[in-house]
Formats: sequence, structure tokens, C-alpha cells
Amino acid sequence: MSGGITKQNPTLANVSRNFNGRTIMGFTIDLAVNGTNFASTEMGPTGAVQAVLDVLRRNVTVIAMSALRTDGSNAGQMFDIMVEGQYGQDTYDGTNNETLAEFLETEIRTLTSVGVGSVNLNAALVTNTTGFPYLA
Repeated sequence: MSGGITKQNPTLANVSRNFNGRTIMGFTIDLAVNGTNFASTEMGPTGAVQAVLDVLRRNVTVIAMSALRTDGSNAGQMFDIMVEGQYGQDTYDGTNNETLAEFLETEIRTLTSVGVGSVNLNAALVTNTTGFPYLA
């Protein structure tokens, strides 16, 4: 087609978006166990990462997960997830009014002896991920 048609619309706004037709949220999970590289020791079916994913899946629909990465000084400590839905403050545990990140953090912190190395995740952190891409 010689000359062709020059497309004029739509012009996209410079904002983050997804194209799966669902509302999504992102979270960063920091397992916070210095000296444990979860990527090399805790990825198997009985590993601590699987235990964390089980907690997450009981509470949200996880649609994507990043690879584990360094927290800046310890390899294999952090990962990001994207979940389906938009969650504000609520009484997720039936008692406290809290954010979903706070609730998930509390749930993960109950894992005090999990995985092949009996890892204690009582210092794990969950934060909302803002911006895009979620999976760095």
C-alpha cells in the first residue's frame, strides 16, 4: 500500500497500564534472612520460597512472580509478585484494619521454621510496589 494511512488516534497517556483486563497490584517480598541465598537453597517443593507462595496463594491470586534478587547485600532475598485485584484497608484477619501488605507480612512472619534449612521468616517484609514494571 503506497502512502498508507497515518494513524492519528488514540494517543496514549504516559501512565502505567496492564492489558489483561484485570486490576492488578504489585508487592515486594523481602525474606530478610541474612546469609541465606533462597535462590540456591530454598526453591524446591519443600523449600521456604514454596511455603511463602502457599501463604500468598491462600490469600490472593498471584499472576506473576519475579526471580529472586539481592536486597543490596545478600543474594536471593527479595522477589516481586503481581496479584489480581485492588485491595485497600480492610480487616483481612477478621480483627485489625490493615493494608493487604501488612496482612501478608503478618502471615509470612508466622513461618518460623520452614524449608530445607528450617528458615525463620519472622522478620520478612512486604511492601506495595509502585510504578512499572513490577518485575524488575
